[in-house]
Amino acid sequence: MTEPNPVLSFLADLTPWVAIGIAVLAVMAACKKGLGKPAIPQNAPVTKPGKWAWIAVAVLWVVVMLNYFDRQLLAVLNTSMTEGPGCIEMTQAQFGMVTSAFLIVYAALSPVGGYLADRFSRSFIIMCSLVVWSVVTWMTGKSESYEELIFWRAMMGVSEAFYIPAALALITDYHRGGTRSLATGLHMSGIYAGQVLAGCGAMMAGDPCQLGWRLTFELFGFIGVAYGLIVLFFLRDPKAQDAPSETVATETAAPSAPSFTLGQMLKSIFTGRGMYLLLLMISFAGFANWFLLGWYPRLLQDMFGISEAEAGPQATFWINIAKYISVLACAVIADRWYLRNKNARAYVPGIAFCIAGPCVLLAMIFGVEIGLAAVLALVAMQGVAQGSMDATLMPVLRNTIDERFAATGYGLLNLTSVGAGALVSWLGGMLKDAGTPLSAVLSLAGVLMMLCGIILFCLPKKDNA
Repeated sequence: MTEPNPVLSFLADLTPWVAIGIAVLAVMAACKKGLGKPAIPQNAPVTKPGKWAWIAVAVLWVVVMLNYFDRQLLAVLNTSMTEGPGCIEMTQAQFGMVTSAFLIVYAALSPVGGYLADRFSRSFIIMCSLVVWSVVTWMTGKSESYEELIFWRAMMGVSEAFYIPAALALITDYHRGGTRSLATGLHMSGIYAGQVLAGCGAMMAGDPCQLGWRLTFELFGFIGVAYGLIVLFFLRDPKAQDAPSETVATETAAPSAPSFTLGQMLKSIFTGRGMYLLLLMISFAGFANWFLLGWYPRLLQDMFGISEAEAGPQATFWINIAKYISVLACAVIADRWYLRNKNARAYVPGIAFCIAGPCVLLAMIFGVEIGLAAVLALVAMQGVAQGSMDATLMPVLRNTIDERFAATGYGLLNLTSVGAGALVSWLGGMLKDAGTPLSAVLSLAGVLMMLCGIILFCLPKKDNA
């Protein structure tokens, strides 16, 4: 391996100092603006969103792209991190436990992140989350032992747990009508861009860039911290003037902090069967999605005997292209269909999951016979289903529960999804060490995906009048 680029190494080493500078600026901004979450009218009428609504989507697109790049990079660099020069010695079960450590902590703290986002400034929580997880990404590259690696991935779970609930709640605060699914879908498309770029991380660490896995982590930690400046200056919470003028005229002044207790919030969220069905659906979808995020590159290596540098891009590119197209196309379809049928935002992903499940089963049963290209195409249908759900889940949730508690509700869904992901990440490594093919686990995921589609059609129906 060639010597690392000294300029890139220097930039990476600036990470903690840039993070400290942003922290100082954030504290100064908080002292000036306050940390309370501005009161948003609960039943604002359907109107065209203003410029800050779309600025929020654009700024957060990059944040979520970095979020998922940093997550996915670990799976892509499996072989580099566990074998060869500069590796950290561990079994595949231990490597799976590293992923599970992140997921367990991330899952456990997601409802906490959602609860705080419902009470305090969502933009401030987002900015802090970005900077902290980027520093943790930098520290991952500095890890010298299995114990250090697992600690920093657990810390990654702490920092990232506060992002998604706050970000989606902020976007849907701004977009309250016919652009809600589209705005959500545009934001979530950044996830797939991050995962695709993470696939290229194998080429950065190895051929042709030869940066090594450590400098790759460190460099993207620096990029995330530096972007915190953009978030600090260009992301803001909605204010009264961002609401429609007729709403501003009729709303009385509201306290900066919402007046509800945790008990009242949970009682409201779990009124009726809708939330329970969403939790069941998201656990099944999470089993499939997190397995592919953690083990798909290794599955392709085992099934077709290809190298890590080839499997990484193949595993991340096609499925995330499918997600990217789906999250935008299904968002538009759901918003347009919603004008005629208030249940459309649940039906769109329901149809997609009912199609994707059998496709994944076929790919795993006949994979070697049909070849790599066919497997990639069939498994990419999971990307179509996941993209459709990502574009519509928050709008469906806000139709199911009290909108004031949207971030907490989404945090609970994250807890369930990622909990399933932690289980399957550990299960994949354990079964692989025992000689069980990873394709068997993905076959089970295909069955669960079909059940996801059925559950989405069973959600409580909305009146179309």
